[in-house]
Amino acid sequence: MTIPIKKISSFCKTGSGGTPSRSNNAFFENGTIPWVKSGELKNRYITEVEEYITELAVEKSSAKLVSKGSLLIAMYGATVGEVSQLTFDATTNQAICNIQPDENVCDVNYLYRFLEASKPYLLSRRVGGGQPNISQGVIKDLEVPLPPLAEQRRIAAILDQADELRQKRQQAIEKLDQLLQATFIDMFGDPVSNPKGWEVGCIGDMLESVKYGSSDKATLEGEIPILRMNNLTYSGEMDLRDLKYITKVQADEKYLVKEGDILFNRTNSKELVGKTAVYVGPEPMAYAGYLVRGRTKENFAPEYISAFLNSPWGKEKLQSMCKSIVGMANINAKEFQSIVLPIPPENEQMHFKARVLAIREKKQLLVNQLNVFETLFKSLQNQAFNGTL
Repeated sequence: MTIPIKKISSFCKTGSGGTPSRSNNAFFENGTIPWVKSGELKNRYITEVEEYITELAVEKSSAKLVSKGSLLIAMYGATVGEVSQLTFDATTNQAICNIQPDENVCDVNYLYRFLEASKPYLLSRRVGGGQPNISQGVIKDLEVPLPPLAEQRRIAAILDQADELRQKRQQAIEKLDQLLQATFIDMFGDPVSNPKGWEVGCIGDMLESVKYGSSDKATLEGEIPILRMNNLTYSGEMDLRDLKYITKVQADEKYLVKEGDILFNRTNSKELVGKTAVYVGPEPMAYAGYLVRGRTKENFAPEYISAFLNSPWGKEKLQSMCKSIVGMANINAKEFQSIVLPIPPENEQMHFKARVLAIREKKQLLVNQLNVFETLFKSLQNQAFNGTL
């Protein structure tokens, strides 16, 4: 059976919103109408918004009311191509395209799944310089395969089930991240009040060496992977999905990290400066100049130092001490070593390290499972919209 294919413009109502003038307080003050911004399109459903506008704002601006159940696609900004569904009537800014399908032609959940699968294509159609965007015309010209409604609903249900498996694994991973934070608090308490009465010192007291990374230019191909600031996450993990490389000649021993080394992001935006993670190996890698490598003495656990810097107290301390220079914030190696913290006994630190490693081992199993489910989901997406599911 040949599946009919139609452009979105032929069976959907589409439109975009607007931003009421912020110079007029009457447009925002005591507003009761939800106003969605493109940056809020991150999840399947829009269940809350940061800002509300007034009826006067709707009347006097291009921000028009969009009905509950409509689909929203971000046309520019950091979330370009992301799609969400409204759970209430709302307005949007001009960076969002709203889509309302004819329910006699297309199931809205099926269309959501199609648009979700179309994100790579939409990203490929971006134009512009500093902030590439897609036009409403690109979205309206999308060609959607439209089997009978019953078949659309069957396909959407299969993808919903596969997506639920992904979401459950992701939620389990997030709970393990919370467990890491809870373990730190349970064992050490508030490091500012130091309820255990442990000796107080500086991070430098616990380190045998501290070195800056390599300033050599990295390339997409090479012999030795080099870790950069994007390879450290805000929560204190190593993310090795986007690596660059240098040559063996460039990879001097002083620029290599080994298992158990602390990496500290000394220069970044004010919100991200001070990102810290422990390198878990196993093979040595190089590290770039915006990072500082700290190597602990034998009787100290790098996981304790990292957990302290990634705790709410550590983040607050880093924010208070960083210096801003031309839009970037900086904390140098000497300042990194000067950070004051309680220093628990060796046995306490090693017990914490063992618990951290056990939690991370469980997390890695879940990450591996999540990767399998991601692959399965993409395969089902491909089958769903080429007529083979």
